[in-house]
Amino acid sequence: MLHYALLQLRRITSSGRFVPEIDGLRFAAITSVVVYHLHGFVLAAGALPAAQDSFRTIAGHGYRGVNLFYVISGFILGLPFAAHHLKGKPAVPLESYFLRRLTRLEPPYIVNLLICFALLVASGASAWALAPHLGASLLYVHSLWFGHQSVINPVAWTLEIEVQFYCLVPVLASIFLVRSKLARRTVLVGVILLAGIAQIFYWDGPERIKLTICYAIQFFLTGLLLADVYVVDWNERPSPQWRWDLVSLLCWPLIFVPGDRSVWVYLPFLMLAAYVAAFKGVLFNRLFRNKFITAVGGMCYTIYLFHYQLITAVLRFSKRLHPGGSFDAYFAVQLLVYAPILLLISCFYFALVERPCMARDWPRRLYHRIALLTRRIMGRRAEAVTS
Repeated sequence: MLHYALLQLRRITSSGRFVPEIDGLRFAAITSVVVYHLHGFVLAAGALPAAQDSFRTIAGHGYRGVNLFYVISGFILGLPFAAHHLKGKPAVPLESYFLRRLTRLEPPYIVNLLICFALLVASGASAWALAPHLGASLLYVHSLWFGHQSVINPVAWTLEIEVQFYCLVPVLASIFLVRSKLARRTVLVGVILLAGIAQIFYWDGPERIKLTICYAIQFFLTGLLLADVYVVDWNERPSPQWRWDLVSLLCWPLIFVPGDRSVWVYLPFLMLAAYVAAFKGVLFNRLFRNKFITAVGGMCYTIYLFHYQLITAVLRFSKRLHPGGSFDAYFAVQLLVYAPILLLISCFYFALVERPCMARDWPRRLYHRIALLTRRIMGRRAEAVTS
């Protein structure tokens, strides 16, 4: 029964090729983001003071899960371009590429924004004042236009950066036209390093710029570098080795423990090593291929869209639950209450809205269903008139 349910929640891939490790890595990314935001809200609630310990440090850096997502996007979108240029696979039709991004991501995003807008209006906010923010968010230009995160759904700023990358992929993927593996990868590594170094010097730059791909490009390029390795070195079939489990044990803590600024230079390479180890390790590969983990990771888009607003709603009732004087124990209780609710709502939205949009031909099938329903209604009206 559980196996069947997990299969029904598994994402539909446009290529028909399912890479479970990627959804496992999505699980790691979305978990760190959810813990980060929940930890921040629990701290703000002020029910208990939190000690400055390693857990608070890791939770406070959970926002780096967003950068983990950027690496995944670079890998997934760069993979077909790498396969074409480096292995002679079929070319990527740009019209289909952009149409696929539109039909796959837009409907769940639009419905989510409309739900968030309606909830804000229902809570007393002015629909007229919110309308420009809704329009800008729908067009993925809120951060550029207003210079701050969306007031409709604050986490949508990262999706705007993702869309900027989607538009740039055909250009950035031209790196795969470089035939020399050494030259190609040297360029990628060099740009990744330069981007990280530049951001250290402009760390306090304008918010409008920080909320664009200018402060994330190195992570997307890291995904392209991983796609290069996956296609060329592994021939899309990485072989597990135990030593890579040691790399995982080392890299995952280092992704979240160090402070900001200087870590930005080597963070992409830590993530690259952790992702390679997810494919090449033995134990960690099994972990990232686990059916439950891949099912939850496959729903990461839905979880990401709804997790932020849901925290406030749940904490309104759960913050009274005090297991004692320990903040860590208090946070654990909040997480145990919040996580099942988030998963339940996400499963419902994923099955009802997001997963159907993963089918490449869903617009055509929807059109045929509407046409069939219209013909039936018109037929019944005609019968009623003639009778």
